[in-house]
Amino acid sequence: MILEADQALAGLLKAKAFGGAAIGIAFDQPTRPWVQTVTGPTVNLFLFDIRENLHRRDVMYEEVRDESGALVARRPPPRRFDLHYTVTAWAPKALVEHKLLGVALSCFSAYDVAPRDVLPPALAALPYEVLLSTAGGTKRAMFLNLAGEPKAGFELTVTVPLPALTELLAPPPVQQPPQIQVKPAPGADQARTVAATETVPATAPPTAPPTTSETPAKPGSDEQSGAAHE
Repeated sequence: MILEADQALAGLLKAKAFGGAAIGIAFDQPTRPWVQTVTGPTVNLFLFDIRENLHRRDVMYEEVRDESGALVARRPPPRRFDLHYTVTAWAPKALVEHKLLGVALSCFSAYDVAPRDVLPPALAALPYEVLLSTAGGTKRAMFLNLAGEPKAGFELTVTVPLPALTELLAPPPVQQPPQIQVKPAPGADQARTVAATETVPATAPPTAPPTTSETPAKPGSDEQSGAAHE
């Protein structure tokens, strides 16, 4: 996706910043031989570092569905990589360079996500965003020294997805409910094999709770005699 990222940045500058102006956009290494070939105002975007963005790594597999919405496959989540560019402007006069640099900075800093209409087909077809950032990066603390001369510029970070190359096909949908069959173990004696029967009733019959009752004392018994003496 590196070439596609270059195309997206060039398309963004042409569509949102320079329009039809005769401003060159280059991705060459800004060495002295290259500088000698520059004949007009040019913005250079030099890719100097590529690193995986571990903070944006996902772990859950994604579902792939067809037009009817049926699940057909699962694929690993894409890895996301940060592409670090150094953006510089080249022109015969420093004021022209500053103007070009300011226009490029205004364009890139206005978008956190690259517009879909400037993405090449390979990136536009993916359901993922291309992120832009002009915040300080790996070289922000270093003074730019390009082609042997000090140079003003800024760093641009483009975060692009790198889709997985393989997909796991989903199993076919279940057509009927599962059925369980119990068969004798291999080598068992058929004559001694007895079909399983239920020996415990499904529900036990209710039992009546125990009752306690007091029987009246018979006439002439010890209880009545004791009561009479009292």
